[in-house]
Amino acid sequence: MENGHQQKIVLLLRFLGVLVLAFLVVIGIHRFSYFRSPSAVTATAIEAQPLRQMEAGDLIFRQGKGLWSPYFAGLNSRTGYSHLGVLISEGSEFFVLHADADDLTLKGGAQRTALSSFIEDSLRIEIRRNLMPQKAKEEFLSHLETMVRNGIHFDDSFDLEDEGSKVYCTEFIWIAAQRAGILDFGEVIRFAGREVVLVDSFFHSRWVSH
Repeated sequence: MENGHQQKIVLLLRFLGVLVLAFLVVIGIHRFSYFRSPSAVTATAIEAQPLRQMEAGDLIFRQGKGLWSPYFAGLNSRTGYSHLGVLISEGSEFFVLHADADDLTLKGGAQRTALSSFIEDSLRIEIRRNLMPQKAKEEFLSHLETMVRNGIHFDDSFDLEDEGSKVYCTEFIWIAAQRAGILDFGEVIRFAGREVVLVDSFFHSRWVSH
């Protein structure tokens, strides 16, 4: 009897979790449709520049196709982008360094993804030039690659105070910039009782081309 009761509790908790997730997604869709900027509405589906115009260190902004994408796009109401990565190159190929996680389990972390795959998972992307001094940019990329090599896990608590022991997408990039000495790359704001960095703050940074 006791085991049966425990199983019922587990099933109830899982059901409540699904309801909460569905609620958050609906709220995100509402926020996104109401707040997104005119430029985000009129932008083309894919805005990737030809390879010859891209450089290692450029930032790639994405409106994704994932379950949580509408929610995060709504939070970033000035641009409507839900995710952020950084380009690196190997020969003639480009890859994206970013921090991402499974929509349901939130398991993931710092990773390297082929640019073609990153675009395939996008409804809309935009690539903007990284204007950091060359030395700082090289250090910035080195810190990103180190976190990928070290297998840094995804930060599902969205906590900036853990000093990069875990990272979410914008924290990943913010931490690397901090370590490279660019302290104002991504504005820290207070949201839902904690400090976070949003995609919008990178898009409008003085270190990013406009």
